[in-house]
Parts: sequence; C-alpha cells; structure tokens
Amino acid sequence: MHWSKLFIPTLRDEHPLLERAGYVRQLSSGNYSHLFLGQRSLLKITAIVREEMDSIGAQEFHLPATKLNQAKVMASIARGLLRSYKQLPQIWFTLQGSCSFDKDAAGLDVSYEMHRAAYSRIFDRSGLEYIVAGGTFVVRGADYVEIHDPEGDLMPEEFHTPNVKTIAELARFTSLPETSHMKSVVMVADGEPVLVLLRGDHELSEAKLGMTVRAARPEELRQWFGADAGSLGPVGVAKRVRVLADEALLGRRNMIAGANKNDYHLRNVTPGKDFEVEFHDLRQATASDASVLGHIVKVGCQYAKSMDLHVTNEAGEEIAPMMGSYGIGIERILSAAAELYHDTDGLALPPAIAPFTVVVTPVNGKDDAQRQAAGAIYEALKNARLDALFDDRDERPGVKFKDADLIGIPYRITVGKKLPEGIVELVERRPKRSTDVPIANVVDAVRESWTG
Repeated sequence: MHWSKLFIPTLRDEHPLLERAGYVRQLSSGNYSHLFLGQRSLLKITAIVREEMDSIGAQEFHLPATKLNQAKVMASIARGLLRSYKQLPQIWFTLQGSCSFDKDAAGLDVSYEMHRAAYSRIFDRSGLEYIVAGGTFVVRGADYVEIHDPEGDLMPEEFHTPNVKTIAELARFTSLPETSHMKSVVMVADGEPVLVLLRGDHELSEAKLGMTVRAARPEELRQWFGADAGSLGPVGVAKRVRVLADEALLGRRNMIAGANKNDYHLRNVTPGKDFEVEFHDLRQATASDASVLGHIVKVGCQYAKSMDLHVTNEAGEEIAPMMGSYGIGIERILSAAAELYHDTDGLALPPAIAPFTVVVTPVNGKDDAQRQAAGAIYEALKNARLDALFDDRDERPGVKFKDADLIGIPYRITVGKKLPEGIVELVERRPKRSTDVPIANVVDAVRESWTG
C-alpha cells in the first residue's frame, strides 16, 4: 500500500499513544473506534487466535450482540441439543469468549489445560510478556492481585457480624481480603428490585446495567430482603428479585456474602450453586482490568445445573456436564503491546501484530532513481508475502522517519545516498539499529531480522 493514499491521522500532542499513532479515535461517548491501522493489527491478532483455537479443536460460533456473558449464551444453545456424554467434550468459541462442556472432572481438566496452552501460544506469538496468576493471564509487571478461594464444595454457613456494615469492616473482621467478599448493591428498575453482586473491591457502573435505575430505599430493602444495607446477600432471596453478578465473580466459590439478617453474614457462598444468577460486565473499569489479557475458569457442574443443562451418562442417567468458561481480550492484546513496547518516539510493536511489517522510504521522493528503486523493493517485499508499506509522500525525510517510528512499524528500508553503490539501510525499530544491506539481499535481511 502507498502511504499517500491511506488515512493515518498521526498527532503530535499529548493524546494517548494509540490515538497519537493514528490507531484509534475517542468518541464523545468515551468509547474508542479503531481506525485503519488499529483494525489491521486487530485482524492479525484475530488470525492468531483463530489458528490457536483451531489447533485444540475449538469450533467458532457467531453469536448476536448481547449483554449476557458468552458462556451463558453457549449453554442455552447446548440445552436440549447436547443430549449424551458421547457428544462430549465440546469446545465452542467466539472472538468474545469460549466455553467447554465435558462429561467429568478429568475431561474438564483436559479442556482447561488445552486452553491454558492455547492462550500461552497466542500471547507468545503476539510478542507479549505476561504471567499466569491462577487462571488469569496478566501483563508482566502489572499490579495484579492473585485470588485464592477455599477448596471444596462447601455449604453456606451463617456467622455473627455485629455492627459490621461495610466491605472494609467485614474484611477486617474476617481477616480476609476484600476480593473474598461479595458486595450487594440493590437497585430499582420499573418498580422491581435488582440485586447486583460485585467483587468486594469493585464498584458498579450503572451505565452498564443498560436500564434506568435508582438506588433502593431503606424501607424497600427491609420489605424485599428482611434486612438493612450491610447485611444483604443473594442466598434465599425472593423470586421477584432479579440477581445479576459481575463477570469477575464467574468461577468464584466459597465467598462471603450478607445473610439477609441484620448483623449476620454467610461464608462459603458460591455463585451459580447457592443461588441463580446472570453474569454480565457490570463493574467500573480499574487499572488492574487493563492488565488482564485473558482468563480460564472451571465453573463446574453447578453452573450447568443452574441453566438446566443435562446429558445422559453411560448408565442412561441424567447428569450436568462439567463446564469451563474462557475469555481473551483481542483489543486488550493491542493495548498491552502498546503499553509494553514504546519509547519517546512512539510505538515499537512486535512484527506479528504491527499493522505493517516494513516500510520502504525514499529519502528524496523527487529523485527518480530513489523513487524507482524504492518502488522495486516494495514490490519484491510484497511478492515475498511480507506486509509492506511504501512511503511515497512528498514530505521531508525527518517527517517520514518520525511517522514510521510513531506508528511502530518494526522495520524501515531507507533508500538514500548509498543507492549508486547498490546499498540501502535497514533500520530496526526495536532495538534502534541500522545496517547497510545490498538491494539484492533486502528481502532475506528483513526475514532474518524478524526470525532472529
């Protein structure tokens, strides 16, 4: 492609880096639109994801836009259509998430490990540095707290919490972190109660509820739950109360929640087992959210039971299949790469996910020899199936070089004063290194530099 024909609106001010580099633009709503460069990177990331999910036998679905989490949508599809253990295991995915169905715990462990390996390959191929904290993949160096829930299929147990109302007070009282607690927030929509559950250290984003709501009044809390704020929870609530939970609670177990009895709480509360719940993205974004690349969660049989999903086993008996829920952030991979790989001049993206692998830049665009040589090199790179960009703009060399550095193209071939000797310059964006290369060897030089 020729740079002069493309829409690459780079900026020189203090905008966020991806915006300065022309990958995204922020809308008045606060959301971001991905422009040409951003979309090219996302398509490369998507191709990597598809290849690695195909490698573990996952089947891609296209699901309608919905506020429901993908695991729940897939479970609703499976209900009535997956009838026998002989049809298992199944791994289904969309580009928003993945779900597995297995006949027993051993099968689930297989799917879990398969996803763990596939996700690792995806992030490795994308050039990211990451760690695995439990079932969560996190950008290396990020401030992330690993969460450990008590083991076992435990039953809810009431305990006395006199004058303990807030999550902070409860955390001190139990000597457990706020992440081990469920926060209950009661809203009212069209006169009906909606109980929203969040991890203890998270806050509700009312905009994500997608409905007009107000906070419940004290007398309404006592009417619907039989208790005051600070002692509310999801176990045993009336059927008229719709229970929603943030996706951060998906796969959690044996947590602490209010007992719907003043000055009492419950330990060992597991979402989807001890109460019916709908999972959605409901929390306000935090800095730690930005560091999370993906998650793999064993949600177990109880999640399938809560959605009336059953298959027959070898004896012809109905059982709930084991389930796993998996998520990967396509856009977050690009954001993480931008955060990890940049300098004062701009982005320095890994070649596998950069919008272009190499840019060919004639120093003097008005010099016919340089322009023709640059064009020939560009065509040779394309014929070698290298993702090349030809900077044919009528701009000063410094402007071209700065723009190439800003948008993070891994390699630049500069056609300049050594052209009469049959030599061009190969510049590596990261690390900043330049090498004189004979024109005849330029394609091989780019390939060798990429593969190391």
